[in-house]
Amino acid sequence: MSTNQSLSRGLALLDSINDSAQPLGIREIGRLLDISPSIAQRLANTLVEAGYLQQVVETRKYRLGVRALALGGAMVRSDALYVSASQELGFLAEHHQLNGYLGVVQQDAVVYLHTVQSHGAIAIRAEAGQRVSPHATAMGKALLAELQAERAAAILGSAPYLARTEHTLTSLPALQKELEGVRKRGYAIADEENNLGVVSIGAPVRNKDGLVVAAISVAFLKAQRGPKEWPEIAELVLRASQRCSASLGYATESSNTNQTPGVAAGAALKPSTH
Repeated sequence: MSTNQSLSRGLALLDSINDSAQPLGIREIGRLLDISPSIAQRLANTLVEAGYLQQVVETRKYRLGVRALALGGAMVRSDALYVSASQELGFLAEHHQLNGYLGVVQQDAVVYLHTVQSHGAIAIRAEAGQRVSPHATAMGKALLAELQAERAAAILGSAPYLARTEHTLTSLPALQKELEGVRKRGYAIADEENNLGVVSIGAPVRNKDGLVVAAISVAFLKAQRGPKEWPEIAELVLRASQRCSASLGYATESSNTNQTPGVAAGAALKPSTH
């Protein structure tokens, strides 16, 4: 089957920028697509004119434009996972002052799909599409714990892992032990591992076949909510993740009589087979 070369290159250019953690310059784009800078520039100019790319004035590099983001936004707004997680995280933000996050494994990275700012003291410095430090966040650990070893290794890279703080787990044995605990508990905790003074708790979301397709997490200041409160917060996150899983058709055993107020009732999940 023949393809339109310019269209294929344009789509490849958008994919490259979407996969990059930072805006890309023309020479970087050319190297990634194995095309000349002049061709890369023409493609970028066309996509900027159409609104699918935006040039950063200060660096003259390129990032996704509003039309590309609008297409993605329209998709997620109609997605059952996004709708359910948005409702759950919104409730936790409003009623429990917990900043909320929804994330997935995308290719060889963990990325945010959605973030919700609470009325608490932490400002969310994350946007949809931003990559997560998988070994240093509750979101990342909740997802890593359910992956095959080869896939997890591709996301993590080689140890020692980047030390985000003095508390970050940087060795493979330490992380493996931590992920085993995540599987046993059903949720992950990152205690000042990504940002000093900040604790996050996350839990996986399963589809109808029991496979983990996403994770939700919350973040809060350790100075305001000490370890005695963490089990209660973990329970809130677990129940929220269960209801998200139920919205995707995950099998349930009995009604959840302790559902979070104001959110549709979910049910307890079957014990994990992992």
